[in-house]
Amino acid sequence: SLSSEIFPRESSLKDKFIKHFTGPVTFSSECSKHFHRLYHNTRDCSTPAYYKRCARLLTRLAMSPLCTQS
Repeated sequence: SLSSEIFPRESSLKDKFIKHFTGPVTFSSECSKHFHRLYHNTRDCSTPAYYKRCARLLTRLAMSPLCTQS
């Protein structure tokens, strides 16, 4: 599920906000390191004013060929 896969820690306001915009998105194991890099290290995902951009980045990542391969 989304909450255990992507947001292992307790839900923070950031998690809830971004989850609201991304919807149910899951990442494969190969893809999760890219997710964590984006989620924890980019300005868009660290600054509340840019959370909508962060959600867009994460959604785009989830749909990328890298993440959709099984």
